[in-house]
Amino acid sequence: MNAVTPLGAYRALHPGMGQAVAERTVLRKLPVQRHITIPIDVVKQADAGKLDEIVRETAQEMGFEPARGADGSIQVTYYGAKDEPTVAVVDTTEKRFETWGDVAQRVALGNASLIPRELNTHKTFGFIREYTALRAAISKAALLLSGRHLQHGDKDQPSRNMEVFTNCSTSPVRFGLFQLLLNGSGVGTSYDDDLCITDWNNAPNLRVVISAAHPDFEWGVDEDVRDARHKYVGGNVIWHEVADTREGWAKAIEIWERMAFERIWKDHTLVLDFSKVRPRGAPIMGMQGRPSSGPKPLMAALMKCASVKGSGMKPWMQAMYLDHYLAECVLVGGARRSARMATKWWGDEDVLDFIRIKRPIEYADLSMEEVVALRQSRVDAGLPPLNSFLWSSNNSVMVDREFWELVRHASDMVAAGKGLSSMSRKIRHAWKVWTTLTECAYADGTGEPGIINADMLVQKDDGWEEMVKKPFVGSAKYQVEEETEFYLSRLAKVALAKPWHMITNPCGEISLTVLGGYCVIADMVPFFADSLDEALGIARVTTRALMRVNLMDSLYDPEVKRTNRIGVGLTGVHEFAWKFFNVSFRQLLDPDFTARYTYPVYEGQDRALASIEQGRRESNPRIRAAAFWRFLALMSNTVVETATEYATELGVVVPHTMLTIKPAGTTSKLFGLTEGWHLPSMLEYLRWVQFRYDDPLVAEYRAKGYPTRELKSYHGTVIVGFPTKPTICDIGIPDHLMVTAGEATPEEQYEWLRLGEAFWINGQSDYEDPSTGHGFGNQISYTLKYKPDLVSYEEFAAMLLRHQPTVRCCSVMPQVDNAAFEYVPEQSITKVEFEEIANAISEMLAEDIGREHLDCATGACPVDIKDEK
Repeated sequence: MNAVTPLGAYRALHPGMGQAVAERTVLRKLPVQRHITIPIDVVKQADAGKLDEIVRETAQEMGFEPARGADGSIQVTYYGAKDEPTVAVVDTTEKRFETWGDVAQRVALGNASLIPRELNTHKTFGFIREYTALRAAISKAALLLSGRHLQHGDKDQPSRNMEVFTNCSTSPVRFGLFQLLLNGSGVGTSYDDDLCITDWNNAPNLRVVISAAHPDFEWGVDEDVRDARHKYVGGNVIWHEVADTREGWAKAIEIWERMAFERIWKDHTLVLDFSKVRPRGAPIMGMQGRPSSGPKPLMAALMKCASVKGSGMKPWMQAMYLDHYLAECVLVGGARRSARMATKWWGDEDVLDFIRIKRPIEYADLSMEEVVALRQSRVDAGLPPLNSFLWSSNNSVMVDREFWELVRHASDMVAAGKGLSSMSRKIRHAWKVWTTLTECAYADGTGEPGIINADMLVQKDDGWEEMVKKPFVGSAKYQVEEETEFYLSRLAKVALAKPWHMITNPCGEISLTVLGGYCVIADMVPFFADSLDEALGIARVTTRALMRVNLMDSLYDPEVKRTNRIGVGLTGVHEFAWKFFNVSFRQLLDPDFTARYTYPVYEGQDRALASIEQGRRESNPRIRAAAFWRFLALMSNTVVETATEYATELGVVVPHTMLTIKPAGTTSKLFGLTEGWHLPSMLEYLRWVQFRYDDPLVAEYRAKGYPTRELKSYHGTVIVGFPTKPTICDIGIPDHLMVTAGEATPEEQYEWLRLGEAFWINGQSDYEDPSTGHGFGNQISYTLKYKPDLVSYEEFAAMLLRHQPTVRCCSVMPQVDNAAFEYVPEQSITKVEFEEIANAISEMLAEDIGREHLDCATGACPVDIKDEK
């Protein structure tokens, strides 16, 4: 599929993730329309039934069967010349993937349909205005609603639950986390001691049963319901039939969790009957017909969960195991990965156990140096790294300003030769947390756990006390049991007493309460705008579109109404900076905010934009860089102004937070853009794609000159390499100004993050003065890479101590040498190697790379992007 794009030569036929990513995550299959030409005299002479017969016979001669309507007649559309009309009919035997224009149309339709009826009068033209603007922005790829919107958005959106359209969420309860994961939302959870009020040692004994008539029943493995009725009898046995819905699955967890909290069911038995759950492979219509996992994964997960009772773990650790087992079940379901964030407060007594909880058991009792040596020995032996335990979550320690002050004080004492015994108990605890955390993050090669500054996350408590007086979980699709309400009220009281009750979603870009909440997010792509003024217009369109999603029914309806959170983000930032301001990464780090055209310009948008337009045309790159940052601040403030105005129009609260930058991986890859706030990871690389050894495409690719390799560790698998370059390579940035993530120093990356937080997240007019910002920002999700062979532990710890307190959150990860691994999805190559491989390929086979693959060959971007005015 060739690209059709008026957006510039740099996008025409550009290599990117393109069709394969789109088909995996976004595109639906649509019926194919066929055209049949029928002589006019035949049309005039034939009655309706006869014409149906003519159309059917003609279609069959062409090799397909036309679709029929509900009344049984063939559905036809006439167009063309009057004397020889063409009939369009739907082919039932063939379907096509959507074009990008199709996606824009259905997603815009679904979102605009959320507009309240009273705003859709003939005077306001609300629907027409919003639909037209949103469709145009998406069609142009200047607005990329999240992959969840692109996948699910259509005319049925108003009747669906909001969870399906949310990327980010939090939950303090196991059943809430499970329900959110099943809906595809990434979930953050606080495992603070005070929030884990359920001791699962008090849970009833759990049993799972299923009818022998169920297609998934296995003799010798499963317990038949009929047999179980003989065994589980008496007043101490409670039976519950699990419904065949996501809500039904979550309800089973809710009942078990509530009983564990109540502490009176410890000697009872809860029997869960899974007989009504659809079998494995049955289609799930709410997931576009994807096959069901069947009941067995959840049944197995619950038996793992049952093993927590009597294990000797404290409640916070019990909760971590339970959530992991449930997340594994969702992963088996195949709908998506189970994205989770796990946090714990630095002052908790057991936080050191939390810091070490994901470490492989082989690291137990080893020093930091011994762990490093063990990992290197496996690399030398060609062995894969040891897998982390409880791997389904990203773990972070929540800290505050007091923590950093205590760590600095302890560091000074250690440098002065004073031992731990001379420190106060609180200083000693902070120092132990710090050293354990940094040693694990460095020695284990994982960068975990991370660090999040709780006191820097935006926390607005308007309506908080009133909101927590009622059950904070419940929607039209899911109502909690009456007995569960007391459990939720106890959790709310604990949260209300915490000084910091905000954590983040799994990728760290959204501030959400520990009790539960969402954020709906999207990426603006100003690189694809034709002017700065158009980019500001897209900021307004994006803001309104996200606010409409918050009108949907949701599991956390009270919190959504209280906060109305949204997250307007950016992606393709480096491409945008070069296209409009002619500045690259290192130039952006050295702006001159004192020069002409760079003074605070918030007296009005027209004056501000005029000043920025002048600044971006200056010959001095420092002035152009300053103009870039000023424009980001102007866009940021435009979001806030638009949200404030639209909140009045909709009759809702002004969103508590509005700005963010998410990782933007999938949506950015659709267009070969740098992802979110990140630098390009590689400029030229081979994307290795896996095929079965007997796939006929392998021989075809090999014959055309594509590099191929048979894997030893994956028997029967062949990988094919597709030479790939991101968009940033083709927009004219000179080689000496191009910087990849591996080439930027940690200090440069922290400054890049601080600038982004100041101007985009906080909308500041003065870089040094946060009070000049609007205060409606979330965070930037950013992963900073360092090379452990060049950075010692002491340098690593000093870097964190100096820079991590200055940003809201940042993931710091080692840059791993992939040479030891037989298969990696992306392999960096030099420009010369790229050209050699590309030149050796005699014919590009982009159209043959289907939905089961991760990329397309160089020279073609199969996503069909069309401007739709």
